[in-house]
Amino acid sequence: MEPEERIEREEPGPGGPYREHRLHHYGDSDYYDEPAEVGTHETDVVSRFSPASRAYEAVYVIFAIVLGAIFIRVLLKVLGANTAVAFTQFMYAVTDPLLAPFRGLLPTFVSGRTIFETSSLFAILIYGLIGIALARLVSLMFRRDVTVAAHGRRSRRGRPYTD
Repeated sequence: MEPEERIEREEPGPGGPYREHRLHHYGDSDYYDEPAEVGTHETDVVSRFSPASRAYEAVYVIFAIVLGAIFIRVLLKVLGANTAVAFTQFMYAVTDPLLAPFRGLLPTFVSGRTIFETSSLFAILIYGLIGIALARLVSLMFRRDVTVAAHGRRSRRGRPYTD
């Protein structure tokens, strides 16, 4: 029985370009040669991206920062943080305008230095939902994938084996 030889190509992984394996078939057994690098002149470069992905991610990052700031404020109030410290003053000054629409909406519980603002928790919920809705809206408005292909010179050797 004469040996059969074919070339199989692997898709590029995180490590780099396409790789070829020569598959030899002798009777009932198959074995691979060591992988051979394929030159850039023999490969196809295909990439896909979405134009809205940056805007989508920016909406999430902005709302994550807002939610994080309000959450830090809630922790500082519950733990009774010293208001003379610059960080506490900064966090209260940054989050006061964000919480203005929710002030007085729900009760505030006070026990000693501990203050629990339920309106702040409600604000976290509302801002989170607004962030998700805006991100989805941006995704729907600009949903399209752009595929860019650059074809190089390919030899017959670089094509996958088909039966």
